[in-house]
Amino acid sequence: MPAKPNRLPRPARIFTALIAATLGANAPALGNSIPAHAEPAGSVCTPAESGASARLGRMDYAACAGTMEIGDRQTGKQADLFYTAYFAKAASPETRPIAFVWNGGPGADSRLLQFHALGPRTHRGAALADNPGSPLAAADLVFLDPAGTGFSRAASERAAKSLYSTTGDLSATTAFILNFLKSRGREKAPVYLVGESFGTWRAAGVAEALIDAGQPVAGIALVSGGIPMGEERNRALMRALTLPNRTATALALGKLDPALAAKPAKTLAAAEQWAREVWYPALAHPDAPGDRARVVAGLARYTGLAPAAIDAKTLWVSPRDFRTRLLASGGKTLGIFDMRRTAPPADDKADEKAGDAAILAFYRQTLGYRQGQYAGIDIPELPVGNDWQYDQSPITKESLARAMAGEGPPSASQPWVQRALEKAPAMRVLVATGLYDSLNGCAANRQAAADFPAALAERITAHCYRGGHMMYEEPAEAVQFASDLSAFFRNSQPAPK
Repeated sequence: MPAKPNRLPRPARIFTALIAATLGANAPALGNSIPAHAEPAGSVCTPAESGASARLGRMDYAACAGTMEIGDRQTGKQADLFYTAYFAKAASPETRPIAFVWNGGPGADSRLLQFHALGPRTHRGAALADNPGSPLAAADLVFLDPAGTGFSRAASERAAKSLYSTTGDLSATTAFILNFLKSRGREKAPVYLVGESFGTWRAAGVAEALIDAGQPVAGIALVSGGIPMGEERNRALMRALTLPNRTATALALGKLDPALAAKPAKTLAAAEQWAREVWYPALAHPDAPGDRARVVAGLARYTGLAPAAIDAKTLWVSPRDFRTRLLASGGKTLGIFDMRRTAPPADDKADEKAGDAAILAFYRQTLGYRQGQYAGIDIPELPVGNDWQYDQSPITKESLARAMAGEGPPSASQPWVQRALEKAPAMRVLVATGLYDSLNGCAANRQAAADFPAALAERITAHCYRGGHMMYEEPAEAVQFASDLSAFFRNSQPAPK
C-alpha cells in the first residue's frame, strides 16, 4: 500500500516554499546576447518544437524547445511539461548517451543547471556566452521544467494536486522520459539522470521506476541532495560528519584558532577524525556518562562557536543553530546554500532582471518559442513548493522538527538508490557535494556511500567541491564539476537489446 498522502502542516509548507523561493531568487544572472551563428535546426528538432542550430567550439549542435503532454486513459491529460534539449551532431545518435537534467525545490525550474553550469550557453557577466566545459560533448542534454515551473503547466487544479507531490512528480517524470526516448528512437541509448537538491529524489525515484518499466538506466548524478536511502540508518554518525563542512566555513570566515587556520587541510582531516571518535559517540549515547565539557570544548574549537552557544545537554548543533550563532555578535546569519555568505550581493536584483531578459530572449528569439508564460519571469512563481505533498513516507513530529532545523525535507525518502542499484547491476551513481553547503556534508555523503553493501558501494563515487549548494558558482569548481559529469557520461555502454 502506498503511504497515505501527508498534507504539510504550515511550518513545513513554509520550509519547502523557502527552499523553492530561495532557489528562484538565486537563479543565474544571464545577459541578453543571442548567438550570431544560430540558424534553424532543420530536421533535428521535430515539427512540434522550436529550435536553432549552433556551434560550440568545433561541435555542431541543435537546441530544441517544446512541451510534451503527460497523461493516460484513466487520469486524462495531466500536464504539458516543457523541456529544452541539446543534441550534438553524432555518427550514431541513437546510441549516444542522453542525460535528463533538473533542479529541485520542490518548485524550481531548470535555469540554474542549464544556464549557470551545464548548458552550451551559460552566464558570463551580463550576457550568455558559449560554455566550453558543457558536458554536451559527452552526452545530449535534456533540461526538464517540472509541472508548475518555467513553461510547464498542470492541466487542471485536480492534476496539480497530484503533480505537486513526490509520488505524482516521479510518475510524471518517468512518463516524460519514456515518451521522449520513444519519440526520438533513443531507447537503446545510455540514459543518465541528473538532479540537484530535492531533484536528487526525482533522479533516484525515477531511476527505479524506469528500470521497473524495462528502460535501462546507465547512471544517476545526485547533486547537493545527499543519497536518498530511506530513513537514515545511523543519524548520529551522519550528524557528526557534518562537522568538516562547518570547520571549513569557520576557516573561511576567520573564526578558528590561527594554529588551525595555518594548515587547513590538516585541520579538516582532524575535524573529521574528532567527529568520528568523540562527537559521534556523544551524539549516539547522549545519556551515557562522559566529559561533556570536553565535547563542548572540541565543538567550540572546530566550529568557532562560543561554548555558551552549544547545548551541553544534547551536544547537538543543528544547521540552523550553526548558521545563526556563529556570527551572532555581529548581527549576521550564514547563508543556507553557501555558509561563507552573510548577505546577497548588492546587485542581485539588477543581475536577476538582466538574466530574466536573456532567458526570454533565448527562448523567444533564438529558439522561436512563442507559447505560454514563464513562471518566475513573465508571471510570479506558482505555489508548487507551498502546496507540495510529501507522500512517499509519513511526516512525524520528529522529522518535521529536523526539517525546521535545516536537516532536509520533513519526511524520509524511500531507499530508491539501493533498490535501483540492486535491480540494475550496471548502473552507477555520482554524488556531488559542496564543502560550504549547510544542507549537506562531504564526509557524511562519503560515509553514506560506503554504508551500502560492498557490491553496490563500489559503483558509487563521491566528489567534494570547494563551493556551496550550487558549487558551480565558483569558476574553478564549475570546470571540475562539468568535467566530472562528462567523464561519468562517457563511461557508459549502450542499453541491452
